[in-house]
Amino acid sequence: MPIYEYHCRSCEGLTGKYSPSTKAPNTLPCKHCHSNDTHRIISGAVYHQSEATKTAKLDPKYNKMVDRAMQNSSSADPERILRKLKPFPKKT
Repeated sequence: MPIYEYHCRSCEGLTGKYSPSTKAPNTLPCKHCHSNDTHRIISGAVYHQSEATKTAKLDPKYNKMVDRAMQNSSSADPERILRKLKPFPKKT
């Protein structure tokens, strides 16, 4: 469903409208000043990426940077939790 944008010549505001078809009106009342002195403009297109695509575009050095940061963090040591545990008392 296309989104059409209209520029108001009176207040310089932008008004957007969803349209179920490709036949949008040439003018639309401004949502800011309610003037009918608007004209349709070309708006940018939107592209939604999947999570896999976003991950593939990450910096190849990203994993190395994360590994280095984890090595420098004391909370990243899995043995840290084991050292804090106390053994269960022996049953007699």
